[in-house]
Amino acid sequence: MDRIKKGNYKAVFTDIDGTLLNTSHQVPKASKERIRQLDGQGIPFVLVSARMPKGMIGIRDEIGVRAPMVCYSGALVVDADGRAMASSVLDEKETKALCMYIKQEEPEVSLNLYYEDSWRVEDKKEYWVKQEMDITQIEAEEIPFTDEGFSRKTHKILCMGEADQIDRLEKNLVQEFPEIRIYKSKDTYLEVMPMAASKSAAIRILEDIFSVQREEIIAFGDGHNDIDMLQYAGLGVAMGNASVEVKEAADIVTKRNDEEGLRYILDRAF
Repeated sequence: MDRIKKGNYKAVFTDIDGTLLNTSHQVPKASKERIRQLDGQGIPFVLVSARMPKGMIGIRDEIGVRAPMVCYSGALVVDADGRAMASSVLDEKETKALCMYIKQEEPEVSLNLYYEDSWRVEDKKEYWVKQEMDITQIEAEEIPFTDEGFSRKTHKILCMGEADQIDRLEKNLVQEFPEIRIYKSKDTYLEVMPMAASKSAAIRILEDIFSVQREEIIAFGDGHNDIDMLQYAGLGVAMGNASVEVKEAADIVTKRNDEEGLRYILDRAF
């Protein structure tokens, strides 16, 4: 913990799932109180997630802050009122090519298309879709994945399936589409986005707005898609429940999300 420079930090960026939320998908009461204290002191507390905007705003309102949000792991940045500040998309041609390839290579993998607050699927009764709807409390939009279904821009393609299916798909997509950003957010989830989209790129946009320097930022995360953010921030904090790869990329490792690891560091940094 000697890497912490108490009183040096002016902004906090945090992942949601596995970081801010515990395994019951709740923000502990003491953590909410600490975050509100920081907000009252003028310290921006920014949610950074692979989720869509409406999958984040309820959490932001619950913790009681009013700040921009980084959605789709950086593909979309919205201001406190939900207006787009920055956006990187896959165009219709890229979306169609990726989806057709995925359907051909791994037909049992769940295919989900996201743009702004739209979530498109072929079958809402599918196991993976139902599970995601339960977690996010958001209803998917059922659309046949034909030419018409692909005729929209896309911020993110989410592929959900068994770990071995996702492993195979990741290797194949990386080889076939080197110009696209592809990574696992967990063993059963594969995120496909524009190469320009990243959490660290989104932070760079907001640090100018907040008038803070890179070394004045704390970032918290637990997943592979948090690594660039943890490496960029002045203090990158991996959760105790993070993978070895994420922990190695961070400056320090805190307690697990079920032990309020985020609050533990906030108490020592501010």
